[in-house]
Amino acid sequence: MKLLEKSFQPWKGSSCGRPQRRSLCLLALRENFLAVTIALLLFKRASAEDHVSVKWQDYSEDNNRIRVISKYLGIDKSVTENFRIKFHAVNDAITGATPSGSPDEDGSVPLSEMSDERESVVTDFEWTHGTGSTVFQYSRSKESDFLSIGYALTQVKEFNNRNTRLSLGVSYVDNEVFAAFMPMTELKDSTDLFVGLTQVIDPNTLFTVNLSHGESDGFLSDPYKTILQNTEIVPGLFLPLTYQENRPDNRSKDILYLNTKRYFNSLRASMDIGYRYFTDSWNVDSHTIDIEWHQKIGEKFRLSPKLRFYRQTAADFYTLDLSGANFIASDNPNGLAPHYSADYRLAKLETLTYGLKALYQIANRVTLDANFERYDMSGKDGRTPAEAFPDADVLTLGINIEF
Repeated sequence: MKLLEKSFQPWKGSSCGRPQRRSLCLLALRENFLAVTIALLLFKRASAEDHVSVKWQDYSEDNNRIRVISKYLGIDKSVTENFRIKFHAVNDAITGATPSGSPDEDGSVPLSEMSDERESVVTDFEWTHGTGSTVFQYSRSKESDFLSIGYALTQVKEFNNRNTRLSLGVSYVDNEVFAAFMPMTELKDSTDLFVGLTQVIDPNTLFTVNLSHGESDGFLSDPYKTILQNTEIVPGLFLPLTYQENRPDNRSKDILYLNTKRYFNSLRASMDIGYRYFTDSWNVDSHTIDIEWHQKIGEKFRLSPKLRFYRQTAADFYTLDLSGANFIASDNPNGLAPHYSADYRLAKLETLTYGLKALYQIANRVTLDANFERYDMSGKDGRTPAEAFPDADVLTLGINIEF
């Protein structure tokens, strides 16, 4: 199977703070653990040299909202002819403020100050056998109030003269949420199933279609998100009181992903176009379009402009507040109906991400890369205040050393 020229981006989709309180792009990463795992396996480096990668990233939201400084280490090492180990470590340091839930009565968005640090590791063990491979992955992520441990198993088989690749995968993620004010540790788990097919159309074109299904159960609310309700304290006296949000205790999701890669000999360039459709039991439907162009300039330099558009519908229980509701919110939400959340990430919204990545080979086995992305989010329901939705700059610098 001829692989197209394409830069390897093992950490595409930057880390931006706590998993329950970070921007939408990062929340999607955690909720689609298997999809990320498969992407790492199917679109890895065309060459199989051993290498070490180091990256530094600055994610900074406008108006001094959230800022995250991330440091990454990646190691890819061949142990034997048929066995490789890949290790990735991430450290995220987050500071700033994020919306806590319902807007105030004057329409302003209340912000909660926060700071935390996340340490995570991902290890792949890959066995090749004939025209196939088997990969087992272990991941662990720890924060002051969150622990996530995940396992994934992927089987890849090539046939049709290695022009067709079939991939099957399963993953399981076990999470613990233990915020200081919570009376007890809450649990949630997620299971995902995946099937993918990649086909060589001609010597310069690859087409991929992936399908995945996931189920999540347990504590799926964000313990830091609140919602307002005018509550009757005594007959005739109402006060705007704050309650924790209450999301359903289960969520099923389905994802369709289509991708085409095309290499243009005369231009010494390739185009990567992807489309992703997401739907879930919370009535959130989303469409994502990714376009990247990889242009080789000379023998040592490469430029890659990119554009990503994302649109989603609102969750069926999203609301700005509980004014007029025919029930009183619970002091101890348990995932049972009625459900409610004022988290802007569940609103009807759009995001646009655009950027440019540059790679330069400074030595025979050493490559530097710099990547800048602009991330813009906007609400589309006509009700949620515009200031709830963050915009951000993301700068990533890295070095890759083959050995």
